[in-house]
Amino acid sequence: MKYWLECLGLAAVITLINLYPLPLPMPIFKQLLIPMISFGLSLVLGLRFPDIDLYTPGLKHRSAVTHSALLPWLVTLLGNPAILAGLSIGMAIHIFADIFPKAWIGGALVNMPLFGSIGKLSPYWLTLNFLICLAIGIQAVNTNGDWIKYGSLCLSLIILLWYLIKKEKSMPPLLSAFMIIGVLCWYHYLPDLSSFSLDTLTAGSGKRLNSSG
Repeated sequence: MKYWLECLGLAAVITLINLYPLPLPMPIFKQLLIPMISFGLSLVLGLRFPDIDLYTPGLKHRSAVTHSALLPWLVTLLGNPAILAGLSIGMAIHIFADIFPKAWIGGALVNMPLFGSIGKLSPYWLTLNFLICLAIGIQAVNTNGDWIKYGSLCLSLIILLWYLIKKEKSMPPLLSAFMIIGVLCWYHYLPDLSSFSLDTLTAGSGKRLNSSG
């Protein structure tokens, strides 16, 4: 019950921040701070959500419902890229860490509602849904301005390394994480620092504000 309340509390705070934003002195603070705070809180929620199956009647641990891209797909309906990016990347980090158990037995296996454990298909299920969550998160982040994109990248890397070091304490996930980070930074994710200016600072946010007006 406590775990559920923590997750619902995070979701409530994220919702309130976006529905009733704090009165900030300059529009630029609103355009920067609200997306970044929303991203950070959603990232934490995404990290925690998969394990909510431990506290949900009818679901076994490593449930295919919570260890999947189902929730990020549903959140796309909200139309808020900061929330979608944070939640998706947080879940991607959690699911990625689950790909490296000590052994593929017992609680390491994915459980499908009504059908039970999917056995040897578990690593494939987790890998596929990790990639889907990551792709959704990256796509959502890239709709924001450069500064928000860069801040989201830095925060994601810090949380990723902290989570893997604290939770997993093993080299394979860390090495794999560094490889994934390197590929993302080199090919797609790292913004062009030379393009940083006040005009492009919140380009994505500005477009959303204009369209909503």
